[in-house]
Amino acid sequence: MDYITIGHTQKAHGIEGELKLHIEAQYLEDFLKNERIFIDVKGKKIPYFIESVRGTNNLILKLEEVDDRDAAFMLQSREVLLRKQDLIPEHARELEIEEEESLEFEYLAGWTLQDQTLGVIGVIDEILEMPQQEMAFLKWKGRDVLIPLNADLIVNQNEAAKTVLMDLPEGLLEV
Repeated sequence: MDYITIGHTQKAHGIEGELKLHIEAQYLEDFLKNERIFIDVKGKKIPYFIESVRGTNNLILKLEEVDDRDAAFMLQSREVLLRKQDLIPEHARELEIEEEESLEFEYLAGWTLQDQTLGVIGVIDEILEMPQQEMAFLKWKGRDVLIPLNADLIVNQNEAAKTVLMDLPEGLLEV
């Protein structure tokens, strides 16, 4: 069977098994119109059914049966493929791309988060969009934590040092 590499998985995203994904522009419509992709795992093309995709510039992919961060971690940095027969013929293409809203605090990914009382908490792995607000996802004392990003909690930002100083509510990290 003939396969075409259309992109690659990037980092695991969040805690529910999602993956950041890069799809080559010329294959975006093919990807969006298919319900199944193949991921190269140790030289084998393993089929995965797509549960959901969101975003346009920064795609976030949820695959069926990939339900936690550990499972997504195993699929990081792998080729994403489609069978040649799954590609849309040139005459049938119709893709229109919507503009994606970026997250307000997305630029803080990679910055060091500090608390006024506790000091350095850790480096922000990524910014997640939750229904109520954006959250910083990072490790603290060996475990994953989510910290709400809210202008009222941010005391200072140092762009040169890539640090953000926050006044976290007491007990937030103990939950």
